[in-house]
Order: sequence, then C-alpha cells, then structure tokens
Amino acid sequence: MAKKEVMQGNEALAESALRAGCRFFAGYPITPQTEITEYLAAKMNDMPDRAFVQGESELASINMVYGASGSGARAMTATAGQGLALMAEGMSQLADAQVPAVIVDVQRGGPGNGGTAPSQGDYNFVTKSLGHGGFHAFVFGPSTVQETADMVYEAFDIADEYRCVVMIMTDGMLGHLIESVELKPYRDLKALPPRPWTEKGNPEGRKLQICGGQPDIELEKARRIEKIYEKWERELARVEHFMTDDAEVILAAWGTVARTAKTAIRKLRAEGHKIGLIRPITIYPFPVAAFAELDEKRVRHLITMENATPAQFHLDVKAALGGKPIPLSTYHRGMGSELSVEEIEEQLRGLL
Repeated sequence: MAKKEVMQGNEALAESALRAGCRFFAGYPITPQTEITEYLAAKMNDMPDRAFVQGESELASINMVYGASGSGARAMTATAGQGLALMAEGMSQLADAQVPAVIVDVQRGGPGNGGTAPSQGDYNFVTKSLGHGGFHAFVFGPSTVQETADMVYEAFDIADEYRCVVMIMTDGMLGHLIESVELKPYRDLKALPPRPWTEKGNPEGRKLQICGGQPDIELEKARRIEKIYEKWERELARVEHFMTDDAEVILAAWGTVARTAKTAIRKLRAEGHKIGLIRPITIYPFPVAAFAELDEKRVRHLITMENATPAQFHLDVKAALGGKPIPLSTYHRGMGSELSVEEIEEQLRGLL
C-alpha cells in the first residue's frame, strides 16, 4: 500500500501530474491556481526529460502546450476562469488538430475580473464549448483532494487515447484544502503509450493538421471527433449515488458543493429523513441516465445546488430529466460565496 501524505489540493494535483508522466508545463500565475505553477517550477527543471516554462501570458502558455504535445510530450497547463478565456483560441486549435492536452481550471469568481474566492461559474464555458467551433473537452469534477490527484493521473491517458483536451475542474476551496492523499507511483517515461501520429500524421495518411483545410476534409474530421463524443456519452459518463436507494428527496450537486451536501444529508438521515445525493463525477460527458431513470413514483422532489449565479448545472439536470413529472427546483449562489452545511440543511428541511 502506498504511503499516505498530507497535501494541499493544488500541490497534490501537481505532484500527481508529474507521476502520470507530464513532461512539459507552461503556465502563468493566477489566484487560486498559483500553487500548481509554483510546485512544478520548483521540481520540473531538476528532473530528467522534464521542462517548466512560465509563459508571459495564458495565450503564450496554451500555445507552448500545443507545441510540446504536438512534438510528443505529455503536456499540461493550469489557470483560473479569466486565464482560461484567454486560452480559448489555443484550445480550439488543439481540438482541430486533435492534439492531446490536460488543462486544470481552479475556478474563481466571474464574469470579468470577478473575485478570487471559489466559484463554479465556469461550468457552461467548460462543458458546452471550450473555445469556438463547438468542440468538447472530457471534463472531470472532483470533490476531494484524493479524487483530484487520481483524476489528473488518469487524465493524461484519456487525452492520449482520444487525442483530446481533458479538463480538471476544481475551485479555490478544493485547491487550497489540505487532506491526506495516497499518490500513485511514478510512471516510466519510456514506457508511456506511443504517439505515432506525431511522426506519421493521422490514420488517413495526412500530416497533422494545424490550420483549417478544405471544407470536405474539415467536415470529415469533425464527424470523426463527434463519434468520439458519442462514445464518451455511451461508455464513460460517471456518477456517484449517495444514499439514493430509498430517497424521496434528492439533491444534485457536483464538486465542492456535493462534498458539503453530504454532511447535511448524513445529519438528516440520522433523523430518519429519506434524502440522497446524485453527484456527477464527469460533468462532460454528463451522466444523463442517473436522472432520466429516476422513479417518479418514489422521488417527491429534486433540487440542484451549485456555487454559481445564474444557475448553469441546473439546466443540464433539467434536460436530463427529459420531462419526468418530478418537481425540480434550484438553490444557488455564486461570486465566491460558498454554500454552507447549515444553509443546505435549511433548504432540504424546507422541502421536507
């Protein structure tokens, strides 16, 4: 059994990325992500076959990641919402050329400058169209430091397998939370999966496409990528059901809000109330079946909670219900003001 360590969320994520085989990182400091950049700056350039660059901006950083990954190296960057907006063009280029990358978004308030406190306000941006052109990233939404470390370790494999962008969506709370974590072993860089496309182009024999080409070729490529998304939706959506087997009231939440909600649910369960939680682990692909298959004869109410205003996650839950006659409501707040255990409990008692 691996030794457990006590680490901050951002640092556990950075260390796990190194262990997963990240060979190149380019990033620009921004609260509440900066500890990831600092941790990797202190370690990477002293390790063989690794390179760290502090870019002059987020725009420069994403394009450095593009170049490094296109050359065959596992590459990553990390930022917060405002920095992610600056990376949009580069992320679209990554999708167009099918160059894999791992991107971490440690969310803070927005829109515009917003604040530096935790938020879930980047949900629509990251899950609906990460850049122009309507492409998707594979998006994880961890709720513990352990999950954060495990997901970034896995993210590089998913990025390589599907030649896609994989996003890890945390926030300022989870990034700065200190918990015990069990880290996976360091991978042998020489034993990582090969990337034959970096030398040979894609399977159709064309070279790696960096810029737009002829419309028929672009359409063919877009349809190929679309089939990947369909496979994700069929096979790779993940969800946690927490005390839902007999639940009459169900709360839906993700990330740190779901984490906080569990404490309120445990307390109400101890009093005999039948309350449960559905927590999407992947927020793209979204676990539609978890909501579409709810028993309307048993579930009296479904409430979504999120740290975002206006509500965003709520709309995906509403769509996933597919018109089921289950009363649905939302309770949300954003701009860095976290939902508390007491507040969540109060809302649930109101439904009871």
